[in-house]
Amino acid sequence: MRKLNVLLALTDQLRHSYKNNITDYVKFFSKSQGAFKGEKKTYTTREGVMDEPNKRGVTMVASTIDEKLTYFIENSSKFIDALFSQEKTNASGVAIAELKIDGKSWGNFTSLELLRLKSLLESKDLGQLSEMIINIPVRSDSEVWNKSKDEEYSGREIFETALFTGINKTTVKTPYVLEDPNIKGGKLPENYKASIASEDKILELGDYTKQSFSGEWSHRERAMVLKRKNDLLIAITEALKEANECEAIESNLTSKRIFKYLFYNINK
Repeated sequence: MRKLNVLLALTDQLRHSYKNNITDYVKFFSKSQGAFKGEKKTYTTREGVMDEPNKRGVTMVASTIDEKLTYFIENSSKFIDALFSQEKTNASGVAIAELKIDGKSWGNFTSLELLRLKSLLESKDLGQLSEMIINIPVRSDSEVWNKSKDEEYSGREIFETALFTGINKTTVKTPYVLEDPNIKGGKLPENYKASIASEDKILELGDYTKQSFSGEWSHRERAMVLKRKNDLLIAITEALKEANECEAIESNLTSKRIFKYLFYNINK
């Protein structure tokens, strides 16, 4: 009796070969139809008439459909038989192992449950869980964050930065005329242009505060989720290896049974 892990290795090894075999048959049946055809020509020349040898010849039938299908059934039997025996063994519930995470037992699970859990974490058919985790928003590392004490966020996982206070200021420019020491007596020369300067004064406009709040995760929190996902996958792999050490159960769904019915209506 073969072990389930042997069947798994066998199906993995032969899957590609079986798929290529199907592809080859499709190509052969569609483009090499002449291989199934033959011809025999004879020609006897009458007396006194020039012979025409091209009217004689034999083309042998290279193959028959039955021959090709018989080879196909025999060639695919290892893969098909192993595939359905694998499924029957998994479904029978004999392939069972304990799942341990971080040294704690989650209980005993069948290989089908473990495989479904594995696909939940990895398979794109069930959504890209890893992509979702990688894109969880995280707080900036350039700021210091603490659990918020703001009453508006009471009972929620909200973080805050320190309260920053300041004064909003602006500069006011006040123009004035510079005194010219060259002018005496208060009499201004013709076309005289006085020199203008400005005085800057700081005007306080108001007081302000600024504080940031965030409902995001920290970088560490997100990284730990990815680590736990990886740890869970490792544990599943180890459990599957243990579960697959069981004896395989042969299935009655064999290559010959499937394809003989399909191609020849032999139902037994």
